[in-house]
Amino acid sequence: MRVYAVEDEPVLLRQLTNRIREALPESEIVAFDNADDAVAGLHGGAVDIAFLDIAMGRMTGVELAKCIKAACPQCDIVFTTGYIDYAPQAFELGASDYLMKPVTAEKIQHALSQLRHTKLREGVERGLYIQCFGAFEVFYDGKPFTSFTKRSKELLAYLVNKAGVLCPTSEICNAIFRDSSDSYIRVAKKDLMKTILDIGQEDILIRGWGVLGIDRNKVRCDYFDYLDGKPGALNLYTGTYMSQYDWAQGNNLLNINKRI
Repeated sequence: MRVYAVEDEPVLLRQLTNRIREALPESEIVAFDNADDAVAGLHGGAVDIAFLDIAMGRMTGVELAKCIKAACPQCDIVFTTGYIDYAPQAFELGASDYLMKPVTAEKIQHALSQLRHTKLREGVERGLYIQCFGAFEVFYDGKPFTSFTKRSKELLAYLVNKAGVLCPTSEICNAIFRDSSDSYIRVAKKDLMKTILDIGQEDILIRGWGVLGIDRNKVRCDYFDYLDGKPGALNLYTGTYMSQYDWAQGNNLLNINKRI
């Protein structure tokens, strides 16, 4: 992870850099005491998070943020300032947070909990993790899990989308198999069971006579975190939900948009 720290006061820059290093010890922190050098530094690679002072002479932090976002659209911008006046401009740019000086460790931690694009993890996240915001993806021990067949992955996505509600197999056939015969869902269910059994996660499924569901209490998932109101979960949603599945676009995505 590459993190910018931009502040034109040397003492404050050192303090800001130290606070960021304490919070993100494994990140690459690139410190600048002026905006021009920060812009030039963009050629060195993408920036994940940028902590920017606002009042910096020739180029303001708001102008610098525009340059950074043009080069790195997914960069999270956090402003650090002694002035409240720029707050409207900052949030118009989609800033993740606006910190008033002095910047303390507590304020840095709050900013990290509000990130819109960058997902922070404590080392390698062990076990199963399901991502719904953006494209639907499944991770195991921090790596993309690719053992699913196309049908079984879509079946899992549908069950996750229902967030614990038991779904009749007829409903699933209508939604994702386009009224195909029951053989489609039987094959998909068998493939799904085999895949999750191989990694010891078979208990995430709830099975009954003619129904299937997912046990929300046994799955880590960004969408479930959002539904449960966990801090920072809302900022993981950047405008798309299970983007590869048409059936998802007319269901929970509408509910999410109403709540944002």
